[in-house]
Amino acid sequence: MVEGREVPEQDSWYTVVGVVDDGTGLNQAVSEIRELGVGRDDLTVILKRIDSSEPEPFPDGTRYIVVPADRRGLEVPLGFAIAFIVFGIFFAMTTPAIGIPTLIVFISLATILFAASLTRVGVNPILMEMGAPQEEADAWNDQFELGKVLVFASTRERRLLRPIREALQRGGAIYYIVDRRLEPRAVHQATLHRTGGRQPGESVLERTGEV
Repeated sequence: MVEGREVPEQDSWYTVVGVVDDGTGLNQAVSEIRELGVGRDDLTVILKRIDSSEPEPFPDGTRYIVVPADRRGLEVPLGFAIAFIVFGIFFAMTTPAIGIPTLIVFISLATILFAASLTRVGVNPILMEMGAPQEEADAWNDQFELGKVLVFASTRERRLLRPIREALQRGGAIYYIVDRRLEPRAVHQATLHRTGGRQPGESVLERTGEV
């Protein structure tokens, strides 16, 4: 992995990773990368939104993943946590001999569930799933939590590395070059989308990340 410079000649995939502010610079960088000929399946933008149904102003067919900005889906673990405490108290009052140890166990489980409910969804599960370099992935996740957007552009053509890098830099991005293909997938409450209409040969499920 190389930060801020080119990588040695290799007959393999490369991925340019951009960490960029959300806004017009991002939109311009994505448009320029698409115009360079990077395939629609080789460019992925990861961003955080409260409403994942809002369309993004990227060129048609652009692949992007939305990580929820709220704590949606946490009602279930919170409900279980409350239920554990209620049942534990009930058993402690009705059958103290086994109820008190049970209450202690249930409180421990409830604590774990409460702690999980306070944890941000983040981009780490996506980075881990695709095998991103650990040190860089930690930095990318930290920047993502501060409001940055992640752009992953993969190519086999080494000649495209410099123009992709320059497009990201014009958008104000910090860039990294990884000497393999990194293909983000929607995991852990994130959703996969494509801008524009359905592409030829593509199903609705493929567009919404429900495959």
